[in-house]
Amino acid sequence: MTVDHLQHLRRDADAVLGVLARAELTEPVAGCPGWSVRDLTLHLGSVHRWATLIVSTGERQGQSAPDGADDLAAWFADGADDLLAALSTADPSASCWSFTADRTAGFWVRRQALETVVHRWDAEQAVGEPSGIDPALAADGVAEVVELLAPRQIELGRTAAPSVGLELRALDGPGAWILGDGDPVATVTAPAELLLLLLWHRLDPGDPRLRWAGDRRSAEQVLRLALAP
Repeated sequence: MTVDHLQHLRRDADAVLGVLARAELTEPVAGCPGWSVRDLTLHLGSVHRWATLIVSTGERQGQSAPDGADDLAAWFADGADDLLAALSTADPSASCWSFTADRTAGFWVRRQALETVVHRWDAEQAVGEPSGIDPALAADGVAEVVELLAPRQIELGRTAAPSVGLELRALDGPGAWILGDGDPVATVTAPAELLLLLLWHRLDPGDPRLRWAGDRRSAEQVLRLALAP
């Protein structure tokens, strides 16, 4: 399935602005323990600015501390607009620094869409019921964790390697992924959105919407690892 990352990025950034229009900025964010809605917005807006600098220069950039102004919504909107402008005009195949082997501007189109959708979900959950995540985008996010983020976490020593293999299978698309090495000892089946939230520790493995088969206990040990930053 083709994913229009820029379209999703625009919609999810706008959804964060929708939260800011109605939320108390001190409201806690369950998916990011210790953070408020303000903290989450400052983080995401700063990541947007960081990615904009990288794509605009093609070079590695340091990530600055959040510097949101008193008008947090306007500050966040400006950063999202600048990011979308940079990503929209960049040649996806152009050489560009990244923290992976994919050193192209296109890497950042995908990465920023996926970063933003997870934190959009966080922001909406803080003030009520979050809206759904597009199945194709969610499946892309699962692939990113399994193929890129989790291996990087292990390589950097931020988490242990999975002791067993776990199969993740999407109900709403053709996606199936193996997390860890060797034959999987268990399979978890669910819509791609729930699989993505599971990997990002936004969903408990005991959620009744997940369908388990095999050695669930060992698989849950894998899911407790810091698979994403």
